[in-house]
Amino acid sequence: MSDTKRELIIQACLMRAASITTANGYNTDMGLNTFRAISKIDPSRLPACIVYPFSETAERVGGGEYLCTMPLRAEAVALTGITNPSVLAEQMLGDMRQAFMGAPITPLIEEMAYTSGGTNDYTKNDSVSVIANFTIKYFSTISSPYV
Repeated sequence: MSDTKRELIIQACLMRAASITTANGYNTDMGLNTFRAISKIDPSRLPACIVYPFSETAERVGGGEYLCTMPLRAEAVALTGITNPSVLAEQMLGDMRQAFMGAPITPLIEEMAYTSGGTNDYTKNDSVSVIANFTIKYFSTISSPYV
């Protein structure tokens, strides 16, 4: 069977996260290692971006459709090296916001909004973690979640 519309949207978000590299005009290379919903990253795989899709809600709308709202979190983790962790964190947050909100990710998404974000963890001396939360809205037919 084919992928659901939700799965295709998640895959498109992962591809967008993978585009976050200095070669593509961003400040950081967190897209060099992109993962989906993992809890631990080997330090040798940094910088990295992890995408976490969360439980969605659905509202029945006219025309036999649901308007689905899916929260999505992107987390970036990088070694600080000689860079000030706060400066690096702001670059990482800016890169995620630009990547996810700068241009449409897929025509399957009806609406996408940045809802919150910032530095997640300064406690490690050699790395910094930043999160960016988004809300994605898309339509799904009542009879099938597939495209």
